[in-house]
Amino acid sequence: MLSYKFCMKMTFDLNKILTIFLSLIFLMMISKAQQEIPPFGFVRIVNAVNPGDGNTKFSVDHEDIYPTGYQLGQDSGGIGMKQGAHSITVNKNGVREGTTKIDVVTGETTTVIAFAELVPSLKKDDPPVWIIKLLRLKQNNIDQGYGLTMVSVADAPETAVILTIGGKGTRENHTLSRLKYTYVSLGDNRGEVFIKKGNKNLTTVSPDTPGNYVVVFYEDEKGETAAIYFFDPKFTVAG
Repeated sequence: MLSYKFCMKMTFDLNKILTIFLSLIFLMMISKAQQEIPPFGFVRIVNAVNPGDGNTKFSVDHEDIYPTGYQLGQDSGGIGMKQGAHSITVNKNGVREGTTKIDVVTGETTTVIAFAELVPSLKKDDPPVWIIKLLRLKQNNIDQGYGLTMVSVADAPETAVILTIGGKGTRENHTLSRLKYTYVSLGDNRGEVFIKKGNKNLTTVSPDTPGNYVVVFYEDEKGETAAIYFFDPKFTVAG
């Protein structure tokens, strides 16, 4: 007959082997789950479509992301999307729809600015029509301090603005070429940035966190220059 001690040792060894086996299975399941988590990036939508009626609606891969639509001068914040190619389509009553393709990169944000341009009609002798255009803005990750990226989608070829930068204690004049990006370092110190066109205050940027801030200039319902700004942080994606 087997001794009591021998039986107990066999039972202990079997339990130990079983514990190790179950632990290995659990680790394999975790590893597989982590591998199955799709890498994500982000897309931000900015509505600067002035002509037409009602709100502007955006769809991603033919799915409406916000059925109510966005008012002029609104932005969506970062929308999480799987890494890879996606299509964005924009609609507004009275304006011909616009579409573009974007490549979402893990952990990065692509900003898509929707605006409108007046173009000749496809039919001869018909009046020109408004068509939605889409401008893609790649994320600008600065190493330290505060930064400002400015872009104008207004009709004017150039937009002259005056920046009073609290963090640097300076006043700067900048002329923005339409659809081209202008980057301005705001220094290492936190401070408000007052942005004017002539005597009109367009917006005040209030940096809270070091990083890049974006200002988009467009035309409001009255056809006057307006501006919207947002913080464009670098996201950390777990998994």
